[in-house]
Amino acid sequence: MKSDAYLQLDPDRLHHLLVLHWQDFVPSEVYREGLLEAMQVSKREQMQTWVMDMKHMKVIRLADQEWTLATWFPQFQLLNVKRLAIVVSEDIFNQMAVSSMMATLRPKLTAEVEYFQELSSALRWARESAGGVSDFRLFSVK
Repeated sequence: MKSDAYLQLDPDRLHHLLVLHWQDFVPSEVYREGLLEAMQVSKREQMQTWVMDMKHMKVIRLADQEWTLATWFPQFQLLNVKRLAIVVSEDIFNQMAVSSMMATLRPKLTAEVEYFQELSSALRWARESAGGVSDFRLFSVK
């Protein structure tokens, strides 16, 4: 699995779960390659749930946000991921970037999306059976 200074992919095959641990200010090439590799792993391993751990990630460049919306997201939708947990970054600029992207994607999303402050809560929710209820959510998007 991919593991470098910016991204570690951590598959949990038992729960059909893929965790993406992001760190720091991710260069465009690493960001894009990482998301594409995550899709390949997800497809190959039939991952139904993703956890995007962005707690320690810095801002996402505008060009990468645009690429995410135009190029990556349509491919992601084809994976039929059922649940997406996002661990909110401590960086306000990352929060703004993610908020902006999610506002655009919200009408097209087929996955259930939840936001969390801590990875442990996100993992707990991600491992619950579909439709489960968690007390650890910040807010929910469908």
